[in-house]
Amino acid sequence: MGWGSTRGPAQPPRYLSCSISGLSRKCWGSAALACVLWACSLQAAALELAPVKANLWSERDGISPGQPFTLGLRLLHAPGWHSYWVIPGDAGLPTKLTWRLPAGVSAGPILWPTPHRLPVGPLVDYGYEGDTLLLTDLQAASDLPPGSEVLIQAKAQWLMCHDVCIPASQELTITLPVRQAAALHRGANAAAFERARAQIPRDLKLSGASATRAGTQVTLTFAIPGSGMPRRLEFFPLEPARIEPSAPQTLRPNGDMVQLELTAAQPVAADFRTLRGVLQADGGLDAGGWVGTIEVPIR
Repeated sequence: MGWGSTRGPAQPPRYLSCSISGLSRKCWGSAALACVLWACSLQAAALELAPVKANLWSERDGISPGQPFTLGLRLLHAPGWHSYWVIPGDAGLPTKLTWRLPAGVSAGPILWPTPHRLPVGPLVDYGYEGDTLLLTDLQAASDLPPGSEVLIQAKAQWLMCHDVCIPASQELTITLPVRQAAALHRGANAAAFERARAQIPRDLKLSGASATRAGTQVTLTFAIPGSGMPRRLEFFPLEPARIEPSAPQTLRPNGDMVQLELTAAQPVAADFRTLRGVLQADGGLDAGGWVGTIEVPIR
C-alpha cells in the first residue's frame, strides 16, 4: 500500500525544497537569492500550518564513541488529528523513519509506545494523538574522535488523519557533539524521553495463560493478577490481519480467571496459531493499570 489517502479525496500538501538546485536556470544573482527565500518562506508556512509537526530530539547533549544513544521523533498533533502505530488497525500506515547515518553509526527499529484505540465512524484505528515521542536506539562508532561533531539525518514519513488522511514527510537533522561518556549530560528534552520509555510495553507473563479459537471467536484466559480483577482490557495485535480491530473486546470474569473475548479477522489465516500483541488493563500505567506484550499459543 502506498502513501495515499485512505478515507477521502484529500490532496497531500507540497513541501518545497529550499535549495538552489530546485530553482529555474533563469534565477541568477540577486534573483536566485530571492527565489530561495521565497521557496523557504512557503515551506516554513506549510510546516507551520501542518496538522502534525515533526522534530528530531536527542536524549543527551551529545554522543560518546562506541556507546549507545537514543533519539526521538517528536510528533505534535493538532486537536482531532492522529498518526499510526506499527499495526494501524482498520486503516492507515505506520510512521516510518529512513536514516542516513555516518559510517559506523547504526540505528535500530522504532520502539513503539502503547497506542490508543481511535474510533473513526465504523472503523477503529491504532495510533497516537497529542504530543508523541517515538524512540530509536542507535550505536555510535567506536572511532569517533572526541571534540568532533556528528550529523544525523532521517526522513520521517507519516499518515495524518482527521476527516481525511494526508500523507506527509519531512527531512530531519540533528548535529551532536562527540564527548567522553563522563562529559555527557541530560538533554533539554530528557524528561520527555523518560515518559516515552515508560510507555513502551515490556514482556508480560500472565499466570495460567491460554488461548482458544472457535470459529472466529478467540478467547484469552489467564489468572487474576495480584493487582486484582481488571475493569477493562484492551488488546492490540502485533501481527496484521489477525484480530478484527472494530469488533467488541469483551471482558468476562470466570471464578479466579479472567477471560477476554476477541474476534479473528476474516478470512481466518491458516497460520494463526499464536496470539501476539499488547495487552493493556484499565487504561495503562498512566491511569493506574498495567500493560505488556504477550505471546500465547492458540489451542
